[in-house]
Amino acid sequence: MRKFWPILLLLSALEPVFGQLETDTVTITASRQVALVPDQAVFFVTVTTGEDAGLDQALALVQGTGITAANLNSVYSYERGLQWSFTLAVPFSKIASTIAALTGGQKGTSRAVDFTIQGTQVSDEARQSQPCKTADLISDAQTQAQKLADSAGFTIGPVLALSDAGTSPVPNAVAAFSFIAFYPVVGILYSTQPPPSPINCAATVKFRLQRFH
Repeated sequence: MRKFWPILLLLSALEPVFGQLETDTVTITASRQVALVPDQAVFFVTVTTGEDAGLDQALALVQGTGITAANLNSVYSYERGLQWSFTLAVPFSKIASTIAALTGGQKGTSRAVDFTIQGTQVSDEARQSQPCKTADLISDAQTQAQKLADSAGFTIGPVLALSDAGTSPVPNAVAAFSFIAFYPVVGILYSTQPPPSPINCAATVKFRLQRFH
C-alpha cells in the first residue's frame, strides 16, 4: 500500500488544476495570435461652421465623402463658431477619391474642412473572412491537457465542452499608417506597407480524464 502514496500526493497537488469544475475532468484555455493586414485608412475630419449652424449644415460641407451623422465624434464651440469632428474609415482603394471629395468641400468656403489620416484598421469584413481555426485551438488545448494528465497517471478522453472566447485586439498594438495627408495637400506620401494588426484567438476546452488500466 505504501507504494501508492507518491501517486496520491501528486493527485492532491494537482487538485487545483483538475478539480475546479467536476471530478475526472480538466479544463484548458488555449490561445493563439493571428496577424491580420489592415485594409482601411482612418480619416479624422474637422468641419468649421458658424455658431448657428446645425449638423445638417456641417454634413453638407463633406457631402460625397461617405460621412454621416453616425461618424460624428464631438462638437466644439469656440469664439468664431463651431468645430465638428468626424472619423471615417475607408478602404485603401478609396483613399484618393475620399481626399478629392474632402478638398472639394473647400469651394466657396474659407478653410472649412481640415483632415488627416490617423492610421489604419482591419475592417469587420476582413476579420470575419479570416476566422480563428477552432480545430487548431482544440489541438493546442489537448496537448496542454495531456501533459498535465500524464504527470498524474491519467490520459485525456473525449471533449465534454467547448467555449469559444472569440477574438480580441492585442493590447498596445498600434498600426501606424504608411502615409499622412493634411489639407490642403492633395497627395500621399508613401513609405512602407502598414504592419499587420495582431489579434488573440482563444477557446476553453473541457476534457474527460481517464485512468490507465
